[in-house]
Amino acid sequence: MRLLTYFGLNNHYQQVIFGACLMYDETANSFQWLFETFLKCMAHKYPQLIFTDQDVAMKKALSLSMPQPFHKLRLWHIRQNVMKHLGHLFKYGSSFARDLNAFIYSKDEEEFLLYWKEMLNMYELQDNSWLKGIFELKEKWAMTYGREYLSVGKESTQLSESFNARLKDYLKSDLDLV
Repeated sequence: MRLLTYFGLNNHYQQVIFGACLMYDETANSFQWLFETFLKCMAHKYPQLIFTDQDVAMKKALSLSMPQPFHKLRLWHIRQNVMKHLGHLFKYGSSFARDLNAFIYSKDEEEFLLYWKEMLNMYELQDNSWLKGIFELKEKWAMTYGREYLSVGKESTQLSESFNARLKDYLKSDLDLV
C-alpha cells in the first residue's frame, strides 16, 4: 500500500503534518475520497498550493475535489524523468545540468522561454517528444510560474522528502529491534 502524507507550513513557517493515509488502490475515485475527506478535516479551507507527481488519477481527483489551489508538479519527479529520458546528456564535461538549472530557476517567463530555446538548439533536442510534452506543462513545474503563491522558498519536495527519509529510518530501526 502507498503511504500518502499531507505536509504544509504553519504561520511560523514550521513544517506541519496535516495527515497521512494508507491507500489500498490509486484510482481517481480513491484520491477524490481522500481529498474530500482531507477538506472536511480542514473545515473546507483549501490550501493555496499543492505539489504532486504526474499521477493521472491524482490529477483528475484534484480537478474534481480541489480546483482552487494552484497545482504544481514536484521538481524531484521532473528531474528523475529528465535522467530517464535525457541521461545521455549528463556525461562527464557536459554543461547540460547547469543549462537545465538555468532555465528551471529563471526569474521571469521571457528568460525561461529564451533559455528553453537555447537549450533545445544547443543539444539538438527540438524533436524530443518527452521534452515537448513536459514543455506543455511548464506552468506546473517551472519556478517562474506561480511565484505569487507562498512556498517560503521550499523546493517542492523538501518537506515530504525529509520526512519520508526520517520515517523510513525510524521504521527500519524499529524493525531491527524485532
